[in-house]
Amino acid sequence: MAETLVDIVLERLVSFVAGEIGLICGVGEEMNKLSSKLTTIKTVLEDAEQKQLQDKAIKIWLRKLKQAVYEIDDVLDESTTKAAQLEFKRHNSGSLNKVCACFLSCYSIPDNFLFRHRIGNKMKEINENLDAIANERMQFHLQEVVVVNRVEIPEWRETTSFLNEGDVVYGREKDKESIIEQLVMRASECQGVSVFPIHGIGGLGKTTLAQLVFNDERVIKHFEPRIWVCVSEDFEVKRVLKLIIESVCRKSCDISSLNLLQRQLQDKLNGKRYLLVLDDVWNDDEQKWDTLKSILAYGSSIITTTRLEKVASIMGTLPTHRLSNLLKDDCWLLFKQGAFQGKDETPILVMIGEEIVKKCRGVPLAAKALGRLMHFKIKESEWLRVKESEIWNLPQDDESYIILH
Repeated sequence: MAETLVDIVLERLVSFVAGEIGLICGVGEEMNKLSSKLTTIKTVLEDAEQKQLQDKAIKIWLRKLKQAVYEIDDVLDESTTKAAQLEFKRHNSGSLNKVCACFLSCYSIPDNFLFRHRIGNKMKEINENLDAIANERMQFHLQEVVVVNRVEIPEWRETTSFLNEGDVVYGREKDKESIIEQLVMRASECQGVSVFPIHGIGGLGKTTLAQLVFNDERVIKHFEPRIWVCVSEDFEVKRVLKLIIESVCRKSCDISSLNLLQRQLQDKLNGKRYLLVLDDVWNDDEQKWDTLKSILAYGSSIITTTRLEKVASIMGTLPTHRLSNLLKDDCWLLFKQGAFQGKDETPILVMIGEEIVKKCRGVPLAAKALGRLMHFKIKESEWLRVKESEIWNLPQDDESYIILH
C-alpha cells in the first residue's frame, strides 16, 4: 500500500535529517521539504487507496507517487552508504570533537564535494516531481484524514526561547531594534492579529534574532504572556493550539476537540496583550494558517521565522523582515571567538582566517562552525587546505554552508 510505503520513508527521512548522516551529506533542507510534502500527501492516501479501484486516474497518480517515494528511498540508501564510508575514514583520522570531526570529513575528502553536489541536485529534481504530484492530488477532491502530533520534532531541531549561555551575537542590533519598534509601537495600534515574519536562508540566525527580541526588557514589559512554539514541519492547528495553551498554563493539555481548544485559549488570552513566536515554519498551507489566525485572540502580536518566502507572504500582516548576511567584520568576530579562544593570534593564521571568513559570505552559522573547527588546527597547511577547499564553489544556499541548524 502507498500509505505504508510513505510511512516507512517518512520515518527514514526524519531519522536521516536528525542524525549525523544528514550533516555529512549536506542535504538536510531538501530532505525537510520532502518530509513536509510527503506528510501533506499522506493525509489523502487512505481515501485514494479506497477510490483507486473505481477511478483509473487516481490509480495512475498513486503509481507515480510510489515511484517518487522509491527514488527518495534510493537516495537515502546511497547517502547512508556514503556516510558510513566517511565515518570509517573519520575514525581513522583520530579523535576530535564530534561536530568538528564531521566538518573535517566534509572538507578533507575531495570526492565528498562532488557527491554532495550530485545528491543535492538529485534531491531538488525529486522535490520538483513531488510538487507536481502533490498539486495533482487536488483535482481528485480526496478527503483528508488528519492525525494530530503524527511527527515528533527531532530534538536537534527543536528550539527554545533561551539563548545559549555564553553565546555572543554580532551584527544583529539594528535588526532587533527594527522588529521591537514594529512590535511595541506599530503592532499595538492594530485591532486584529499582527504577524511579523522573519525570512532568510538557513544559518543566518533567524531563531537567534527572535530570541533576542523575545528576551528584550522592553518586550517583556509590553507583552504578557510571551509564548514560544517551535513549529517545524508539523503545522497542525490542534498541535499548535495545545502547545500555546501548555506554555500559558505550564501543564500538559489533553483536550482533543478543536472547539474546546479554542474556548480554552480564548479564556486564557482574551483581553491580554501577548506575544507569540512561531519558530521554524515550513508549511505553506494557507487554509491552516487562516484557521489558526481566526482562533487567536485579537490584539496579539506574532513573530514567525521561516526559510520560505511563500510562507512569509502567506502569514505576514506586517512587512517581512528579510534577514541579510552579516558584515565581514561581524563574521570575523564570530570566527575568531571559536578559532583563537585560548590561543595566540599568529599573523599568518589571522591572514588565512580572514580569507576563510570572506568565503563564508556573511552566513554566521558557517563562520561560527568554521571557527570551532579551526580551533583544533595548529599547522598553517591545515588552515590553507580549508581555505582552498572546493566547497566554496557551491551555491550559497547549498547545505554545505549550513553544517549546524
